[in-house]
Amino acid sequence: MLALVGALVLVSRGSAGAQAADLYDPNRNILTVSGTGEVRVVPNEAVVRLGVETRAPRAAEAIQENNRLMTQVVAAIRKADVPERNIQTATFNVSRQLEPEPENPRRTRAVYVVTNVVTVRLEDVTRVGTVLDAATEAGANTVYGLDFVSAREIEARQEALREAVSDARRKADIIANAARIEITGVESIVESSPPVGIPRPFGVAAAERIQTPISPGENVIQASVQVRYRIRTRD
Repeated sequence: MLALVGALVLVSRGSAGAQAADLYDPNRNILTVSGTGEVRVVPNEAVVRLGVETRAPRAAEAIQENNRLMTQVVAAIRKADVPERNIQTATFNVSRQLEPEPENPRRTRAVYVVTNVVTVRLEDVTRVGTVLDAATEAGANTVYGLDFVSAREIEARQEALREAVSDARRKADIIANAARIEITGVESIVESSPPVGIPRPFGVAAAERIQTPISPGENVIQASVQVRYRIRTRD
């Protein structure tokens, strides 16, 4: 059940000078109400971010090994019926790090870490598990996240916004009737909707635990508004 949230602000009348100043008070005779809306959509696309991380004492060695593995990974993804236009390099990074020596953990040694991450867009959400399995078997050792998206998200957000505004008006009418006041107009509307989707992270170790099938479920599109209504007492 939606919570009823309302705030009624009435400015008391004082001297004639104070009454004149009140005419310019933006909070005078204002009813502030929040409203929410929610629409569910079925995803029709999936976006996966995965890659290869290699480490070596020399940068050239780390880059060469990374290139070899990533070539295998991309080939495996292509073999899983993903067109080349849907595979895009997202990150390529080379960094120098210090790590404990295996023989003597009290001492450190320098290693070069190369990370290559690609974004893969799948037009068939039922193939997410197959593509992840193929990529990890080919050498991908980092899976950074998985998003399910829908072509209806813009339309659904607009619908959720309409529901949020309607919800706010319903609440305002209930409060107005209970307080015996009249709504005369809208002073302002502020939207504070959350993001459409939240990435589903897997992390480095999870790349070895991916199992099919992966269910896309539904995306929940939410919208929130805060509406300030102008009010007056009933005659």
